[in-house]
Amino acid sequence: MYYYIYQITNLINNKIYVGKHKSKKDPFNNGYFGSGTQIKNAIEKYGIENFKKEVLVYCTDEHDMAIKESEIVTEEFAKRTDTYNMHKGGYGGWDHYNGTISKKESSRKGGLARAFSPDNPFYNPEWQKKYDYTRTPEHMRAIGIIANSPASIAKKKETFKKIGHSKGEKNSQFGRIWISNILTKEVKRITIQDTIPEGWVRGKKGRTPTKLWVNNGVKEHYILLEKEQEYKSKGFSSGRLKSSMTRNRIVV
Repeated sequence: MYYYIYQITNLINNKIYVGKHKSKKDPFNNGYFGSGTQIKNAIEKYGIENFKKEVLVYCTDEHDMAIKESEIVTEEFAKRTDTYNMHKGGYGGWDHYNGTISKKESSRKGGLARAFSPDNPFYNPEWQKKYDYTRTPEHMRAIGIIANSPASIAKKKETFKKIGHSKGEKNSQFGRIWISNILTKEVKRITIQDTIPEGWVRGKKGRTPTKLWVNNGVKEHYILLEKEQEYKSKGFSSGRLKSSMTRNRIVV
């Protein structure tokens, strides 16, 4: 079994990813380039041929491998803009699980102690009886959780009654539809009695974005599309800052 710390380098933008892996095949014949969301998305975007893999250090076992990765992939390393790493390395991606073996064991025991504590309602027999009752079909049907039960139907009628004012002619959008121009991408609303003009189609299919996000690694701006080249000449690139977006959507 091979235990090793590896580095993947994007040959286009020089961003790197450092991770750990164990394999029965040697590192350069197992086809493994990392399982992190960012590095996988980047490889899909740029193509595997634009990435280089190298082994930073070989390890003796999983414990040695985790320790060495934690020494390289620190919190500061993961926060750098030139890396694809999303969190610090070690035993896992959570603070309570990262660290020494003793810290892991302490965390596990602490969780078990809380789970079976008399203060935990799930461990309290009286509370458990009450909980079990609330999950019986009879009780669920009575409070309207089970569909088509009398209580459920009554709830639906009450809901429709509450939102009834926004339906039909009282709704400001009643009798109106969206149309879009195939050539100019213009979008507007007309009434259903109006004839759709030539060159227009029903729906928002012709709509195009008028603004976009750009950033320079430090600041980000939401600008008009026509100003894109102006900002790119100042060192900005398309997209948001890494800290501003959902992690599994960032690929830069």
